[in-house]
Amino acid sequence: MRNIFRFFLLSLTTVVLVGCGQNKVIISCEDIIENTYSSSSLNNFEKNKFKDLLLNRYPKFDSMFQEAAEETNIEKNLLAAISFQESQWDPKAKSSMGVRGMMMVTLETAALVGVEKRLNPEQNIKGGARYFAMLLEKNKVGVTDADKLSTTLASYNLGPTNINNIAFSINENVENVSWVEIKESLKTLKNSEINLMDNDAYTRGQQAIDYVDRVSEYYKLLSAHACVAPKDQLVFF
Repeated sequence: MRNIFRFFLLSLTTVVLVGCGQNKVIISCEDIIENTYSSSSLNNFEKNKFKDLLLNRYPKFDSMFQEAAEETNIEKNLLAAISFQESQWDPKAKSSMGVRGMMMVTLETAALVGVEKRLNPEQNIKGGARYFAMLLEKNKVGVTDADKLSTTLASYNLGPTNINNIAFSINENVENVSWVEIKESLKTLKNSEINLMDNDAYTRGQQAIDYVDRVSEYYKLLSAHACVAPKDQLVFF
């Protein structure tokens, strides 16, 4: 997993020094935050809502995400980004499909990862983190670590069987299938192919693509606010 978080980072680091000798430019955390928001593909309503909930809702759950990160070795900001996309950090979130809580866990998944009360935020966060870690460990789809992370996120949203079937239809050696190829197949995926009602306006395949993209954007924003880079430290200019 050394390089697995490269894919989601823009220019995030505590301080960037550019130049030689005494001629150095220092980029502050405030500049990083501003630049990350400016370059984000999210619209203004989404950005403002994220800022508001990060300030007024997220803090009470931060330690829970930290504990889940330590238990699963999945970066805290990535788990928090998944949770924001799933529930906007609402511990009472529910959907018509039967998923519940901070990480929108199904009954089947809850039983698998030891969650007794899905509306308990701590249990739900840790359960969702365990499930994502399981998906990531078992996932064979993807050429690069970035591909594997993207296809794992898609699996969390659409189900691992669906993503594996799509990959296998492209190449029986699924480790040679890129996320770009998966996306192209998802764009043409009919909901009936995954036992769902057709909705030509917004298919489940497109929803899965948007899901991965949005988690990516929220991850970058969370990293910017924390003024940290992913575990695989890189230099950005």
